[in-house]
Amino acid sequence: MSRVCMVYQGEAPHHAHKVFGDSINCEYEHFEGGKGGKNEMDSIIRRIGTGIKLPKEYGIMVAEGSSVLQTLLVYNNIKNRDAKSIFLISDETFHTLNQRKTRYLWKVIKPVVNGTLKGCISVSDLAYRWCEPYIGPLPYEIVHPPIENKKYKLLSKLKPKSSQNGFTVVSVGNARPSKNYHRLCKSFEMFRNEMDLQARLILVGEGHEKEEYARQMQIETPGIVSISELVQILDNSSIYIQPSIADAFPVASLEAMLSATPTILTEHVGTKELAPEDQIIPATEERIYECLLKCYEMGEGERIERGEMQRKGVWGLTEKNQAKEFKGAIERLL
Repeated sequence: MSRVCMVYQGEAPHHAHKVFGDSINCEYEHFEGGKGGKNEMDSIIRRIGTGIKLPKEYGIMVAEGSSVLQTLLVYNNIKNRDAKSIFLISDETFHTLNQRKTRYLWKVIKPVVNGTLKGCISVSDLAYRWCEPYIGPLPYEIVHPPIENKKYKLLSKLKPKSSQNGFTVVSVGNARPSKNYHRLCKSFEMFRNEMDLQARLILVGEGHEKEEYARQMQIETPGIVSISELVQILDNSSIYIQPSIADAFPVASLEAMLSATPTILTEHVGTKELAPEDQIIPATEERIYECLLKCYEMGEGERIERGEMQRKGVWGLTEKNQAKEFKGAIERLL
């Protein structure tokens, strides 16, 4: 295989995506800063400049996320027309694009994108369907992200349980609008008041403590936690819920399934592909409330059975296995 590059955004490639990249011996270049790493200014000019400056010797290019496509398009159409480019679809940008003015730009450049890319690797079928109106149709493969090795080892050993006393709902993710936590919190308050319970809702991740819902009774916001703390939280949980209105494939929900915690997903979450239909719900306050009520009333025994079934669905999503899947997908597309 020729010299390979993954162009990434953020401070570093996402851990799961680096597992993918390492499987094909990628070099890593930041989409606005090149090999120097993060130099992010949210600047199209910098993305164009990076695309022009990248070494011409790259024979295969992988774009990690939608913003990175701009850098890759410049590289492929100005610097090196012979490079074979693959789009790693890993976020919800295209699902929310119809609410942004940039949708017109993507419609205009669709023929260029479609003509440049050899294909796509998507973390879920849902994420590819969001993208297709703007980039496709294109050949594509589905490769799910792995669960980090240390987490996999610890979570897979937990004994299935789902306490009825001290009913505890857990969700993991940063406090941003697409995660839909304001609706989850309103639904939880309705549920707790209806049942007159000392139930708890634990929201793990960055930014929750600054939100108005953090002041509600029985809502805990521990922030970013260590692996051991996350394992303990999941071990003591009754159910896990991913309430997002757009989420390509949140690994946190995989981790919940692996812990044998009964896991509820909305219809806008890519990991729904690994869940039974009756645990997939619309992302509305009413339906989330009804789901909380149903999960509580079904009792501990049935919840444990459901958790055990969901655990089986994510067995094998290890770094080693998913690296092999990604490498195979690249070979098939090229």
